[in-house]
Amino acid sequence: MKIIWLSDLDLRGSGYKNISIPICSGLVGKGHEVIAIGLGYNNEEHPFPFAILPAGSLREATGSILNLQNMWGADAVVVALDVPLQEQIINHGYLRDRKLKYVGLFPIEAEPLCFSWAMVLMQMDKTVVISEFGAEEARKAGVNSSFMQVGIDTEAWVQTNPEDKLKMRQAFGFDEDTFVVLTVADNQERKNLVAGMDMFAEFAQDKDNARYVMVTREHNRVGWKLRDYANEIGISEKLMIFERGMDHKQLWTTYAISDVFLLPSKAEGLGMPLLEAMAVGIPCIATDCTGMRELLGEDRGILLDYEYSHRDPFGNGFRRWVSIPEGIMALENVYDLREDAEKMTETARKYVEGRTWDIAVDQMEKVLLEACAPEPSDDVPIDVSLL
Repeated sequence: MKIIWLSDLDLRGSGYKNISIPICSGLVGKGHEVIAIGLGYNNEEHPFPFAILPAGSLREATGSILNLQNMWGADAVVVALDVPLQEQIINHGYLRDRKLKYVGLFPIEAEPLCFSWAMVLMQMDKTVVISEFGAEEARKAGVNSSFMQVGIDTEAWVQTNPEDKLKMRQAFGFDEDTFVVLTVADNQERKNLVAGMDMFAEFAQDKDNARYVMVTREHNRVGWKLRDYANEIGISEKLMIFERGMDHKQLWTTYAISDVFLLPSKAEGLGMPLLEAMAVGIPCIATDCTGMRELLGEDRGILLDYEYSHRDPFGNGFRRWVSIPEGIMALENVYDLREDAEKMTETARKYVEGRTWDIAVDQMEKVLLEACAPEPSDDVPIDVSLL
């Protein structure tokens, strides 16, 4: 097959990039031809076995899709973007003249899937959701969606030994007794970063050896002023902020030096940083809802109850406000009972070892083959023996 793949391919860091690259590479490895169109891609050199065309807007991207349809003879386009962007493509008629099959790949980060979005998804030839939670919510709304199990490269996200961990910690100014809490999340409302900071502030009040490491987009114009808030709640000297977009080795190191991973999000379509932390072998704490529950259930992590929920303007979905006291208690438990935490991380590591990219590629290939299969004919064959 000839496949066009449209997604956010900002090489500095993007959840969609982390999913798109291994899937496209895997499809090429299975004999398919792939051309990607990258929103956020700036013509950087890359080692991937497929071409990437830059696009500055959805209109430009969909124009490239129609050109490739006519000049390259593509069979299908996979649009790996959030539902509101898929809605924009479909409702604005950007691909009105398409002859190729449309496969949507996206998360559903909260329930319920609203009627307007369900109507958009029903116009696609196939829909693929990156969590079982999300696929089930789509089905409840009448959308016949497939689930694609996002993979994790456990050789890239390898566990480290105590000796190497101590050496890396020393490079950060930490010693063996330092207790490091890590959050990797964007600086935006849904991630609820201030809840994690509030938990840490109370937890670390009597612990000189506690440190909070955060990898985020510090200067996001719609995000929190994180350093101001840290100063307000008295954790400035214990907080280290790193800008997202660091290379893999640097990011892996921030996981490897940490003692616990904290994600206080109000909703998650999946939660890729949780998979990364589980692979590296640090215990995970997250809100008990949506994709986070799916990943950390069955004793693979610590799930925190939420105090209340509200309906958000983003698709009318629920947002859950995590319990700060439960988060503090969870941090205390990991701090005091590190042997129990080790048992939990062993369970989590076995789980992520089963989430290979080969499975995800096979699932996506199956969907594409189904989408591009010839339509059954209504013609009745003539029995020539009767002539």
